[in-house]
Amino acid sequence: MHDSSRRTPTRKGVRFFFGVFLLLLIALSILYFKQHALVYHPRPYGESYVYALPANGVEINYTVANAKYVAFYVSGIHATPDRVWVAFCGNGSLALDWTSILKQYPPNGDAFLLIDYPGYGKNGGYATIASTRLSAAAALKTLLERLQTNEDRLTLCTIGHSLGAAVALDFATNHRVQKIVLIAPFTTLREEAASIFGGWVSHLLIESYDNRANLRGAMKLNPVTRVAIFHGTEDQVIPVRMGTELAREFPFVQFFAIKGADHVSVLNHAHDDIINWMND
Repeated sequence: MHDSSRRTPTRKGVRFFFGVFLLLLIALSILYFKQHALVYHPRPYGESYVYALPANGVEINYTVANAKYVAFYVSGIHATPDRVWVAFCGNGSLALDWTSILKQYPPNGDAFLLIDYPGYGKNGGYATIASTRLSAAAALKTLLERLQTNEDRLTLCTIGHSLGAAVALDFATNHRVQKIVLIAPFTTLREEAASIFGGWVSHLLIESYDNRANLRGAMKLNPVTRVAIFHGTEDQVIPVRMGTELAREFPFVQFFAIKGADHVSVLNHAHDDIINWMND
């Protein structure tokens, strides 16, 4: 006769470990989708944006991985721009939000390529570091074809706010840029998560922008790149100490503390200083 009692503990053990594994799998799945929602806040363009694109602006349509995308190109006074500023917004904003700042930009040879993240605005796709990088590269490629030029003949610069500062730096590690403007940047997304939710949560992040590493990468690609950080002293979202840490670690970075400005109002408080630096 077989002693079934000897198999019972084994079966119970298997069931126990299977249950733990299943719970862990469910927890990890929830964490994955929840953390994406914490980092990205995609939304479409509403009625308030109908007239946002200026008369000298056009849509740039392109496709990435079978998904349709739309960026926006705001030209300068020349058919072929002297410089193209590639702009990335914060995680709760849209590319056309930059146009409110550009209204007071001096009419010169500069042009702007305003890029939304995957899933934002008129874009298909799903935002990740990799998909955002591919989208930015494809938007630039489409613009170059429109201008009938190539990247070697065009002077590129980049600007970004908050999450967009990290995306701008990531862009600068893959494209040779002349100037980089970082507004309210974090050091790394992992450290930013730790400052808000605690260190243990930050270790669970699936992906993390690393602005330290990307500053090194950008300077390696173009050692004469100029970099400026503008950070509000009252920023409660990304503390100003993160901006100062980056500037302290990388002496070539020019740091501007914007007194009294928070995470959003820094765009208005530092508006003139940012534009002056861009044109310096």
